[in-house]
Amino acid sequence: MLNPTLNREQLKKDFAKQKRLVIEDFLAPGIAERVAENASRHLLFKVSYSIDGKNHSISQAEMNALSNDEKRELNTKILDAASQGIGFLYCAYRPEDIKDTSSEELIFLHDFFDFIRSEEVLSLIQYITGNEKIDRADAHYTRYTPGQFLTRHQDIIPGKNRRFAYVLGFTRIWHPDWGGLLQFYRQDGSPEETWVPKFNALSLFDTKYIHAVTCVAPYAGDQRLSLTGWFREPPGPETPSSDWSVSYKL
Repeated sequence: MLNPTLNREQLKKDFAKQKRLVIEDFLAPGIAERVAENASRHLLFKVSYSIDGKNHSISQAEMNALSNDEKRELNTKILDAASQGIGFLYCAYRPEDIKDTSSEELIFLHDFFDFIRSEEVLSLIQYITGNEKIDRADAHYTRYTPGQFLTRHQDIIPGKNRRFAYVLGFTRIWHPDWGGLLQFYRQDGSPEETWVPKFNALSLFDTKYIHAVTCVAPYAGDQRLSLTGWFREPPGPETPSSDWSVSYKL
C-alpha cells in the first residue's frame, strides 16, 4: 500500500532537522483514492468532544435524540471550555466502532487500520525517525466539519509512550481560508508553523510539539477527512484506560 517511490534517505534527513515533516504521496495513488471514497461514504462517525475535563463519544443518532435545550447546553459547555483553550469537537471513527463485517468497503477500512500498524509502516517510521523502539500504532479516522476544532495541546500521556503523532490526509481539495489547519505553537502560545491539509500526505511530528487543529470555517467547501494517531514504544506499567485522551490547556 505504501508508495514504492518514497525517498527514505531524504525523508530521514528532512525529519532530523526539526523532528517533523510532511511526507507527500505517502500511499500508492489507488489506495489513497479508495480510502477517501470509502471513508467519506460508508463510515458512521461518532461525535467526540470534551466537557468538564472528560472525553465523550456519542453516535449521531444519540446526538439527534437530545432535546434542543440539551443540545444548546452541551454546545455552550463545549464552547465555554474552548474559549479558555481547553477541549475539542470533531467526528471520529475508531477500530472498535466497526460492527458490520459484511460490507466490503468497511472490511477494507478495517484492514487499513491493520496496515498502519504493520511492519511495512513501522519499519519506515523507525528509519525516518531513528527510533527503533517504535513497535505499534494507534489509529482512528477523523472528520472535521464547520465549527469543529481541536485546541492547543501536546499528545503526551504517562504510560502511553507516544513518540510521534501523525495525520494522513484524505481531503482532495482544501483552501487555507477554510480553517482546519494543523498549527504548531511556541511555548508562549504564538504560532510557529502551519500545515494545510493535503491529500495522501502524512504529517509526522514529535509529540513534544504544541499543536492544534484550527476551527473549520462555516463556509468550508468540504470535510477535513484523515486517519490520525500515534506511533508508540511499548506502553509503561501504568496505562490510562483511554487510548485517545490527550492533555489540554497549557
